[in-house]
Amino acid sequence: MSDNHTDIVFAKVNTEEEHELAGHFQIRSIPTLMIFREQVILFAEAGMLSEPQLEQVIAKVRELDMAKVHADIAAQPQQ
Repeated sequence: MSDNHTDIVFAKVNTEEEHELAGHFQIRSIPTLMIFREQVILFAEAGMLSEPQLEQVIAKVRELDMAKVHADIAAQPQQ
């Protein structure tokens, strides 16, 4: 997949060694796929996706208007 999308950083995190990171992102199941864009989590799901499913998710993430995403986040009440 990374060969087809050279503009995307694909990373694998060993949650056994990175307890703090796993806790921060509330990773409870392995594998868990997360997609970030401009420091925003846009997709998080436990389990594996097939190649066509992952291609579909990548296409949807690419289509997002990130200015609108950031505006929507800013408009949400602070917790």
